[in-house]
Amino acid sequence: MIKNFFKGLLFGVAAGTVGGLLLAPRSGNETRKKLIEELEEAATLTNDLNNSLNHFKSALIETKETAESVIPAFQEAIKKDIEDFKFQAEPRITQINEQVEKLKADLPEYPEQI
Repeated sequence: MIKNFFKGLLFGVAAGTVGGLLLAPRSGNETRKKLIEELEEAATLTNDLNNSLNHFKSALIETKETAESVIPAFQEAIKKDIEDFKFQAEPRITQINEQVEKLKADLPEYPEQI
C-alpha cells in the first residue's frame, strides 16, 4: 500500500512537472529555476513523509510491545477477580436458595407463584 502511494506521489510529481514545462508562460531559465524549486520541494515532502512513516512505525512497535506486556497481566487480574467474585457469591447464592426453599415451605398454598 505504501509502495503504491509512493508510486502515485512520484507519478503526480512527474506529471505536474511535465505539465508545468509544457504550459509554462516563462522563459527557459525561469522554468528551470522553478523546476528545481519544485523538485527540491518534492524531495523535502518525500523526506518529511518518510520520517513521519518511520516515526509512526516506531510508535506502532512500541504500542505493540506495551500491549504484549500489559494484556497478559490484565487477563490474569480479571481471572482472579472473577474467581474471587464466584468465591464470595457462592455462599450468598446458597443462602438465597435456602431462603427460597423456606418461603416455599412456609407458603404451601402459593408454590406456583414462587
